[in-house]
Amino acid sequence: MNQHILLAIICSTLLILLLIAVVVIVIIMSGKRQAQDKLLYEQELRKVETEVKEQVMGQFAHELHDNIGQLLTAMHIQIENQKIDHPALAEGLKPVEFYLGDVTRQLKLLSRTLNNDYVGQIGLFQALQTEVDRMNLLRRFAVHFPEVEGKTNLDRNSELMVFRIFQEITQNALRHSSAKNLYISIDNSGQGFEMTVRDDGKGFDARQMLLSTKGSGLINIIKRARLSGLTCDISSKPGEGCLFTLKKIPTLV
Repeated sequence: MNQHILLAIICSTLLILLLIAVVVIVIIMSGKRQAQDKLLYEQELRKVETEVKEQVMGQFAHELHDNIGQLLTAMHIQIENQKIDHPALAEGLKPVEFYLGDVTRQLKLLSRTLNNDYVGQIGLFQALQTEVDRMNLLRRFAVHFPEVEGKTNLDRNSELMVFRIFQEITQNALRHSSAKNLYISIDNSGQGFEMTVRDDGKGFDARQMLLSTKGSGLINIIKRARLSGLTCDISSKPGEGCLFTLKKIPTLV
């Protein structure tokens, strides 16, 4: 009798443990599924945000090129007419012509880099060079970018995302870094891809910045990189400049 009772207790205990194990497994699987669903949702949301942003930037690029470009051309013509009608004003109009020409060149380069079709047509390396040329016209700091030829190991969408991230990094440097130099390097060897962007500016506490509300722009860069299958590492300390490293890990066969 005692043996039957003991056996019943053991069986009941095992059954309870089995039920608990099943419940725990279900909870874990459900948590994983929810995490996967959330990740897919975030990826899809980012994709939609990117597509909308690219459409807006494309429309803005056309507006710059067509409408504002035409206004600048009209201003050039008006200045030339004034020089013909009033030769005495020619010398005084030279500075205006210089700045107007500078604005026209910058506008032309800006309208190109905002147009995602243009980036897709010429490729990432040439698009980066165009953006570097535009930054050099601003004369805020010296941009060092060794010439890179050929094609990247990235697909077209990833190239566009890398280019937009590069623009965001350099705009942050222009606004906040107080740098004298910006150094860009690219390693496109094998099946991988790595781009570093480094400045010699005032720097910041990267870890603290990423944890604060002021770091939303940096967090957005990291998320956009992840959406393209890349990693983005941000390294910076006060007084030591800032280093961004975008990297694609080669696919193992």
